[in-house]
Amino acid sequence: MSVSRREVIGTLSALGAAALQAQSKPLGVGIIGLGNRSSAHLPALKQLSDYKITAICDIQPDRMEKVNDQLPSKAATYVDYRELIRDPNVGIVVIVTPGYLHHDMAIAALRAGKDLVLEKPIAVNYRDALDIQREAERSGRIVAVGMQRRYSNADAELQAAIDDGMIGPVRLITYSEYRGDWLARSWQYTDPATGQKANWRNLKKTAGSTELEFCVHAFACVCNMVKAPLARLSATGGVVHYKDGRDTRDMTAILVEFASGARLNYSFSCFAQGAPGSMVVIGDRGVLHRDRGGQLLCTRGGKAGPVSLPLHLGDGTPEVRLYREFLANVRARKPSVIGPVAAIEPAKIAYGAEISITENRIVTAKDFA
Repeated sequence: MSVSRREVIGTLSALGAAALQAQSKPLGVGIIGLGNRSSAHLPALKQLSDYKITAICDIQPDRMEKVNDQLPSKAATYVDYRELIRDPNVGIVVIVTPGYLHHDMAIAALRAGKDLVLEKPIAVNYRDALDIQREAERSGRIVAVGMQRRYSNADAELQAAIDDGMIGPVRLITYSEYRGDWLARSWQYTDPATGQKANWRNLKKTAGSTELEFCVHAFACVCNMVKAPLARLSATGGVVHYKDGRDTRDMTAILVEFASGARLNYSFSCFAQGAPGSMVVIGDRGVLHRDRGGQLLCTRGGKAGPVSLPLHLGDGTPEVRLYREFLANVRARKPSVIGPVAAIEPAKIAYGAEISITENRIVTAKDFA
C-alpha cells in the first residue's frame, strides 16, 4: 500500500504535537520516606510548577496523611516502596530514607525505568555505590544525589573563586566542622536480633558512618575544588564523648592526599555545639577563607580583600535550585552534575576513613580499584 506525502507529513505533525505535549506535561514524582529530611524536599518541590507529586510512601501512615493534606491534589499512598515504584503515574522517584536502604530502593527504581533523586550518601559502602552507578549507566536514567550544598551561595562563591584562578592551583585545605548531637526525634531503628531501638544515625549498619551522613558535604566541596581523585588517606577517631552504645564516631580527624598533590586536613566533632568551624584554602598565588561574618576573603601579597563574583544560581534555597536543574535535566535527558560518579568521589573519603580507623592503616587508591 502506497502512502502519500501529505499522509506522511500529517503523521509526523501528529507525532511532533504528541512529543511537545509530553514535554509540557507535569512530571509525576513519587517520594519514598517522609521523615525529617523530607521537610527540605517537599517545600522545594512545592515551589516548582512543572511536576506533580503523584505518590508518597512511608511506613507510618499518619505521615502520609499529613503530607497529603498539604498537597493540591491527593497522592497515592504506599507502605511498600516497591508498589510506589510500580505506579505508572510515577516517572521520577525521590528516595529520602536512611542510607542503608538506598541501594535496594535505587536499583529497583532504575530497573523500573524511573529517573531518580537519591539522598546522600549514595550508599553505605563502596560496593553498593558502584552497583548504583553501573545500573544508572545501563538504564540511561537521570540520577542526582542530594548534595545540595553545591547550590548554596557560600559553596558556589568559593568554587567560582577557585575556577576563576584567583589563588592558582589548590595545594592545601584545612577544614573543621563542629555541631551538637543528632536530633533526638530522628527515626528509631529496631534491631531485629535484639529488639533494641536506637537513633539510626548512631549505628554503622544503618548510617554507614558519621562521615558519610554528615561530613560528605564538606568532602564534596573539597573534591570540586581539587578536581583530582584520592591518592592516600589516614584517619583517626572514635566515640569519645557519648556513652549511649552508639558505634558511629563523635570525633574524627582525616588527612587526605589527592592525585594532584593537594592535601586536605579535616576535623569534625558532634559534641561541640556552637563552636565556630573554619575552612582555609591555600593556593600557589593566594589564600581563601571566610571571616566571622561569613564574608569570603582572598589574601594575596599579604593583603586581604572581599571576593565579589557573579553567581547564576537562580532564586530559592539550595534544594529548590537542585530540583530546578534536575527537572530540566530530565526533560532534556541530560546527565546531572551530581550524578553517581560525582557522589562516589567524596564518599571515598568517608569509606577510606572507616577503613583507616578500623584497620589502623593508610588507605590508598588501590583500595578502590
